[in-house]
Amino acid sequence: MTYDLASAMVRIVNLIGMMLLLCHWDGCLQFLVPMLQDFPSDCWVSKNLMVNDTWGVQYSYALFKAMSHMLCIGYGAQAPEGMTDVWLTMLSMIVGATCYAMFIGHATALIQSLDSSRRQYQEKYKQVEQYMSFH
Repeated sequence: MTYDLASAMVRIVNLIGMMLLLCHWDGCLQFLVPMLQDFPSDCWVSKNLMVNDTWGVQYSYALFKAMSHMLCIGYGAQAPEGMTDVWLTMLSMIVGATCYAMFIGHATALIQSLDSSRRQYQEKYKQVEQYMSFH
């Protein structure tokens, strides 16, 4: 049972790590696309006056924006206005919804696998009950 629990914890930590990595990549993408377009006036970086801010500030806001999209809790400070912002927001929301579904699926499978011995016992018990009812 201890081995199963340790294995389960490793799987959960790996899943959370993968989700954080996807958030990081999405945050970098949220900033990279406006940067490649030389920060148009309707992009979120220009509107928040962050074009000349430090990398730490820019990364923090980009990560916040990405996590807001991925968790489907909003758009961040403002709704997307440009076409690239709209597409990036949709991509972030789709990736976030997929991560959420994967997390729920893995958590469900994990809970079921931790209780596999009890389930096997119940199956054997029912088989014996069925056998005894016919004989």
